[in-house]
Amino acid sequence: VSGGEDCLWYVDRNGSWHPGFDCDFFTFCCGTCQQRYCCRDPMRLLTERQQRHCLAFSPRTIAGIASAVVLFIAIVTTIVCCFMCSCCYLYQRRQHLRTPLQGGLGGLGGPMAMYPPPGPAAQYPMYPSGPPVYNPTAPPPYVPAQPSYPGA
Repeated sequence: VSGGEDCLWYVDRNGSWHPGFDCDFFTFCCGTCQQRYCCRDPMRLLTERQQRHCLAFSPRTIAGIASAVVLFIAIVTTIVCCFMCSCCYLYQRRQHLRTPLQGGLGGLGGPMAMYPPPGPAAQYPMYPSGPPVYNPTAPPPYVPAQPSYPGA
């Protein structure tokens, strides 16, 4: 070992943060995960790899990772529940956007309820869309008989 090992930042037993510092030539970072100092005894050497190992498995790091995992699970669970609960906005929005052609089973294995679209229905005129097609074999159109008046 050539010396000049740096002491990385660390947190002591009281939870106080200490910035990292450099050791002079022919001195090493010595000590423990919670207390670091420079020394010349290679038997007390605390390598940078060992120091990073202290950071990775510190109680604060483990608590932080556990908190992040719990928060992630809570968010995912909330979103899934919101898509399943009929009183939630996301569920209502999903049901509103679904059309009858998108899923006869509703994606859940049961029949999907059919509701008319919201709002007034479109009104169309009651006459044919174009001129009648000529059919020579068709009977003549019905013409009601006109009453005849005397003197006409």
